[in-house]
Amino acid sequence: MSEFYLRTESIKQTEILNLSVVNSSDINIIKALKSPEPCLLEGSRGTGKSFLMKVSELEIESESESSVAVFVSFNKSSLINTNDHLQFYHWMLAKTLKSLVNKLRKKGIVVSSTTANLLSNDVNNNEFEIEKDLKNIVKIFEESYKGNISLDISSLPDIEDVKEAIESICEENSLDRIYFFFDEAAHVFRPEQQRQFFNLFKDLRSPYITCNAAIYPGVTYFGDSFELTHDCIYKKLERNIKDSDYLQYFKDIVCKQADKKQIDEIDRQRELFNTLAFASGGNPRMLLKTIQDLDKFSVSDVNKLIKSFYREQVWAEHTELGEKYKGHKNIIDWGRDFLENSVIPAIENYNNSRKVKGVDEATIYFWIHKDAPQVVKEALRLLTYTGIIREIDKSVRATRAELGTRYEVKYGCIISLESNPHGESKDFFKSLSLKKFPEFGKNHSAYTKAAEIIVIDYNDIQYEKSLKNMLEKSIDVLSLLTPWQKSKLKSAGINTIEQLHSNTEESLIENIYNVGPARARLMKNAATAELLEYLSG
Repeated sequence: MSEFYLRTESIKQTEILNLSVVNSSDINIIKALKSPEPCLLEGSRGTGKSFLMKVSELEIESESESSVAVFVSFNKSSLINTNDHLQFYHWMLAKTLKSLVNKLRKKGIVVSSTTANLLSNDVNNNEFEIEKDLKNIVKIFEESYKGNISLDISSLPDIEDVKEAIESICEENSLDRIYFFFDEAAHVFRPEQQRQFFNLFKDLRSPYITCNAAIYPGVTYFGDSFELTHDCIYKKLERNIKDSDYLQYFKDIVCKQADKKQIDEIDRQRELFNTLAFASGGNPRMLLKTIQDLDKFSVSDVNKLIKSFYREQVWAEHTELGEKYKGHKNIIDWGRDFLENSVIPAIENYNNSRKVKGVDEATIYFWIHKDAPQVVKEALRLLTYTGIIREIDKSVRATRAELGTRYEVKYGCIISLESNPHGESKDFFKSLSLKKFPEFGKNHSAYTKAAEIIVIDYNDIQYEKSLKNMLEKSIDVLSLLTPWQKSKLKSAGINTIEQLHSNTEESLIENIYNVGPARARLMKNAATAELLEYLSG
């Protein structure tokens, strides 16, 4: 099968709208992202948060000349490591202003010397010098993981000066509003970074500024000053496999990137495609990756792939979190054990018992009591982050009218346990009932070992060790790089994550045979995005 774009970062800005597929839920999200109110978009890895923000960015500027949209990626947050206790806030501010000045310059929007002075505390009074200074500050922050840095942030302006400068830019250029789209909001295993992010998010509130951001479920720390219900519009990006338009929606996503031969194959083998689409549990990246990894569209190949991907690969990626972040290892391992040894067997037992009784009823859901131990809830939150489970709703009444939270296990993880996943899938899907689920009460026996778990908060020294260990690993751990990309990188002597991070597009062009500017940029973007997501958790 051909290669697909598995990440928004790999797609050219000019191709975004051509590859866009939106349903009513997506349109509602885009509407919120284009509104004057700040919006947080929550979704697991690979669900399309970045893509919808890019679509919103493009639509804002195409619909109104009086609005400017600035896309700012914070995916290098894992590399920030200085002695500045507000290091992340200052890096974000510098990166945000650099992106703003760059966007204004590209659009030919004039920044007066008075306004330029507000954007910088030094003697520079034009946007070219300011952008250069900001770029240097950002670069120093992003190389701080190497240690021994000297950082002068005295030229960074006060946040009130920033808002005053943006107000002046809008008034001087007849602009109504500037929209910031923050992607990869903060390192997911460094809560202090996330708290500083939400401080900046709130500090930037102004009649001339709207901030939007993509966040992950389960692992986002808002801090004491940010209230989700009062300080933003909150949207969740989820796709329910039971939605009436689900299969057509995902077929459209794949066909936007597939060649004619692949499209014809999907049309001929629609039931096989449906099985793969349901298995992905509403995650576009997982669907694209599994189709890309298929040797051919056949029952045997689809069954083999579902078993290897949903029995092994998704679990390995979850366990890898614990290997990278030792302070969370015990809770990550316990969560996997709980799901594999308690939840999924309970689901299987329920489904088998209904089948034996001839009842057309099945489940992929489970319920956890609202007063279950906190460690259990933390473990489940990490499982929602990696997308193995999905929180459906809270305050659901179960047996004896007790309240709890209902979760969904990814369809592929359940169907992969069958000897013939594709053969079972069609009838299994039809029999799914959201109202049926195994229950785990507040004192369930499966929680026994959870009480012994201690989650260790990371300090700077522990984090430095983790980061150093990850940077020394082989590029083979970057699962979304294709075998061709990995072989080309290795042929140029790029074997570790740090070596990959240190190489520029120019060096890839120079050192890798048959790689020109376009392919080098695509390769570098894909590699960098995968590398930084790996480092961030």
